[in-house]
Amino acid sequence: MLEFSSLILIAIVALGTYSLRVSGLLLSNRLVKEGRIKIFLDYLPATLLLALILPSIIKEGISGLIATAFIILCMYKTNNILLSMCIGIAIVGLNRNFGFL
Repeated sequence: MLEFSSLILIAIVALGTYSLRVSGLLLSNRLVKEGRIKIFLDYLPATLLLALILPSIIKEGISGLIATAFIILCMYKTNNILLSMCIGIAIVGLNRNFGFL
């Protein structure tokens, strides 16, 4: 059974996490969206996505790079996100299970 102090700690951590998320939403309306700040905010989602995906690609090694190339090619040709993801997952999965690369 959880002790009372554990429940208090869980509540404090939950409150801290919630306040961090809400403060970003509340403060984003107060930012000046002109000039360099607007340019920065326009590029921010792409850079965050790259920062989240690039380590996984590098970790997979050659199969990650090949899967990425096939994903980009599939997206360029078909513009189908689901098909592109399935191709990338299949390439990495086949390499992990059968080690063809």
